[in-house]
Amino acid sequence: MAAVTLSQFAAAVVISYLGLLSGFFLALLTREELPTAKKYFPWLEKLIILAVAAFVMDFFSINIVARVVVYIVLLLFFIYGYNLKLVYAAFGAAIFAVSKDSNTLLVVAALVFLFGLLSGSGYFDSKLKRKDVVRGAAKVFANNLLCPAVAIVLFLAFG
Repeated sequence: MAAVTLSQFAAAVVISYLGLLSGFFLALLTREELPTAKKYFPWLEKLIILAVAAFVMDFFSINIVARVVVYIVLLLFFIYGYNLKLVYAAFGAAIFAVSKDSNTLLVVAALVFLFGLLSGSGYFDSKLKRKDVVRGAAKVFANNLLCPAVAIVLFLAFG
């Protein structure tokens, strides 16, 4: 396992977080396709959450019983709904948790980026006027700052 420096970790966190803004602006450019695509986004988001959980559990070599418990808990969250801000906080913790291995860090950061593409476009309102785009992007960015904040604070405190 290759050690990860602060600059590499920060770059992975920032790039993974930019998926939100990318998704928002991608939705801006594809307004007419968005209603059809939004039907599939919740399922894809859940698949990405499960994939992040699988990579983190594989990184720590969690036994099968604990994996089943984690998947059951995640499925209960999916059934009863989940808060996007808390998901991003968990992603920040997951990125920190796997930061000892640069390969796993990049995989988890890429999955968070893909999740951001989906959830960022979910923030987009088709009635948004051109002059309000910057304000809308700032709102998307500010609403989910827990991901980079949690990741950077944990890395500085324990990394």
